[in-house]
Amino acid sequence: MELFFVRHGQTDYNAQKRFQGRVDVPLNQTGRRQAIRMREALCGEIDNFARIYSSPLCRATETARLITSDTSKIRIDGRLIEISLGEFDGRLEAEIETEIGEADYAAWRASNFIQPAPGGESLGEAMQRARDFLKRLDVLPQDRNVAIVSHQGMLTALKAELSGEQSRAALNRFRQKNDEIEVWNTERPSLSRRIDLSANPPPMKDAP
Repeated sequence: MELFFVRHGQTDYNAQKRFQGRVDVPLNQTGRRQAIRMREALCGEIDNFARIYSSPLCRATETARLITSDTSKIRIDGRLIEISLGEFDGRLEAEIETEIGEADYAAWRASNFIQPAPGGESLGEAMQRARDFLKRLDVLPQDRNVAIVSHQGMLTALKAELSGEQSRAALNRFRQKNDEIEVWNTERPSLSRRIDLSANPPPMKDAP
């Protein structure tokens, strides 16, 4: 089985460099176009998947609906929701950096959620959710692939759980852009290919 890790398309919060966390922010027009490009890049492959699992937040569910023509395969799973950023949810990155100081902010960002935000969730806690979710895949046909539409923090937690790697270098490597898909092999959990639409984007179409 291959897992297609899909980060949701861009939102206004992404464009503003504002932390989203559990704030339920919809895709913007750029994000919708990115999701359409993802579908085009997969060339219909995703319609042959066993399941498409999505976080319950609307930026993820909208991305899931835009990347497939068979929405009956979409399953919403609360364990795929983004890592909670607690007191940082909904706030501008620059505002928080000014408030807590450049050095402390840089250290927190570099930890890739190992150090939780005040009142938020840690990477380790998110990995427990990832572990429970990944067990769900055991009952699916192993010759069919699965797409997982989620968020920067939760996708990092899923990859850390799959690979057993939590070093700073590994966590930095696990980060995904809004217009990027990572494909992982589950037999020997590792990245097998990356689809980077910003590197060679197909012609853009207007989103519905």
